[in-house]
Amino acid sequence: MHWTGLDDGSGAWYLFWSGIVGDLALLGGIIAAFRIVNCHVSGCYRVGLHHVDGTPYRTCTKHHPSTPGSKGEVTVEHIHEAHRRALEA
Repeated sequence: MHWTGLDDGSGAWYLFWSGIVGDLALLGGIIAAFRIVNCHVSGCYRVGLHHVDGTPYRTCTKHHPSTPGSKGEVTVEHIHEAHRRALEA
């Protein structure tokens, strides 16, 4: 039972809590951290780095309302237009 961490140690319960249960806690922490940074669109598991202005939502490049195209083909003209709109607001 090596995969559970129950072999060759100072006691089965110590090895259980420091072995497989400790790994489950680390996995849970990784999942929680991912849930904090993923896109807020339901069913999208991309990393959401773009805040939607005026809302508490964070989206990925594909779902951000001011990103052109479905693949996020941002051009220099798009950046200049977004900057101009931000200065006007």
